[in-house]
Amino acid sequence: MSGLKLPGVGSGFPIQQFVDATVSAERAPKETMLARQASNINVQLSSYGSLKGVLSEFKDSLKALGEEEAFQKRSTSFNNSGFVNAKADKDAVAGSYKLEVTQLATAHKLGSSYIPKADADKKLGSGTLNFTLGEGGNAQSFGVAISTDKSSLSDIAAAINNAEGNKGVRATVVNSEDPDTGEPSSRLVFFSEKTGTDNKITVTATTSGGNEGTATLESLVAAPSTVQEAKNAEITIDGARVVSQTNEIEDAIQGVTLDLKKVTDKEDPTKTDIKTSTTLTIGYDKSTVEKNLKDFVASFNKVMGAINQLTSYNPETEQAGPLNGDSSTRSLTSQIRNMLSEPIEGAAAPIKTLTDLGITSKQDGTIELDEDILKQQVEDNFDRIGLLFASEKGVSNKLDEMLESFVGETGVLTERNKSLNEDMAKLDKEAVNFEMYMDKFEERTFKQFTSMDIMIAQLNQQLSSVTAAFANMPDFSGKK
Repeated sequence: MSGLKLPGVGSGFPIQQFVDATVSAERAPKETMLARQASNINVQLSSYGSLKGVLSEFKDSLKALGEEEAFQKRSTSFNNSGFVNAKADKDAVAGSYKLEVTQLATAHKLGSSYIPKADADKKLGSGTLNFTLGEGGNAQSFGVAISTDKSSLSDIAAAINNAEGNKGVRATVVNSEDPDTGEPSSRLVFFSEKTGTDNKITVTATTSGGNEGTATLESLVAAPSTVQEAKNAEITIDGARVVSQTNEIEDAIQGVTLDLKKVTDKEDPTKTDIKTSTTLTIGYDKSTVEKNLKDFVASFNKVMGAINQLTSYNPETEQAGPLNGDSSTRSLTSQIRNMLSEPIEGAAAPIKTLTDLGITSKQDGTIELDEDILKQQVEDNFDRIGLLFASEKGVSNKLDEMLESFVGETGVLTERNKSLNEDMAKLDKEAVNFEMYMDKFEERTFKQFTSMDIMIAQLNQQLSSVTAAFANMPDFSGKK
């Protein structure tokens, strides 16, 4: 209870102070117990949370080694860079290829007639622009209707770009000098979205009238000029010519996608730094696998380091880790160690265990990696490493299944976390109920002390009356 701490009316002693002391004595043991229980639960929640975190990280590191593709990736490199980029999938055959880029694919660009820049915002009138992409049977055509009120150059460009049936033509307004007159002028430039000769642009127009100047839609595209020719990409691979509509060429080499960036140099006896070709080398992506194996060791050691810290015991200080003696953690440690030492079903000699890769256990449960052994095995038995880790019963899948039983949706640690959170919720409810009890206890205690004070006041009043009565009685002589 809050308020003024006034002394009792009858007794003069401080009632509120007596109430506070009584309530505090009642509150302290229960509060201490609740705080201790909450602290224990929070420590366990934090500990299990930390353990789940490192286990999930370890589980993620297994993904990089658990799929067969992890050991089927290919690396690509060039002796002369800047001309071609390459991506190789698992179907690519290791080897080297001489590449000469003779031409890059370009998109077709057409320019309309020039009109004075001052007329660029004037209306050219209504009509239809007719476009054709390509030639022959594969050609695609569409029309763009132009209304009189929206027939300036910028309006026409917007109409083309937003046309619902547009097959791949874009337009923009270019402001420059008219090469014939040297006067400031404007024109439309049409360009194909796709490269290659199959995407040449043809444009014609029909005019309905309503133009403000001398130019019309029809005159605008009557004699379009070529701004950029449509070209196909051309490359030779070990002397064999390959032509492509785009600069991205798939499967000219099995399993390889080439992205042409620059034409290689022409022969020139007057120059010394000539790069007339570049050599593509395809190999197994051994460096990534080595990195993934090192990450595996580091993640495993992080798990064991966390477990050792959480389950530790210091005999000198008699201090124990928060999960010391925890059965779930003991089970986890035992299962991990057993799996790492077991031969793998489906693995092939000379790599049947982790030890064959140079991975060995230490006394504290962590593992160490002999990088020299690892490099040699990666170099000599690359495909066998995949069998050890990525086969159906390989290291990655076995560990992943075991870890899932601990950190998955129904895993041991997940369920333990749920149980602890439920305990914390019950404890919170108990604390709320205890506060309600203490409020009533304080109110009852205050009433009791107040009643005592009133009783003392009554007794004091009676005592005063008796004393006064005796004071007024006559003595034995008959006098007062």
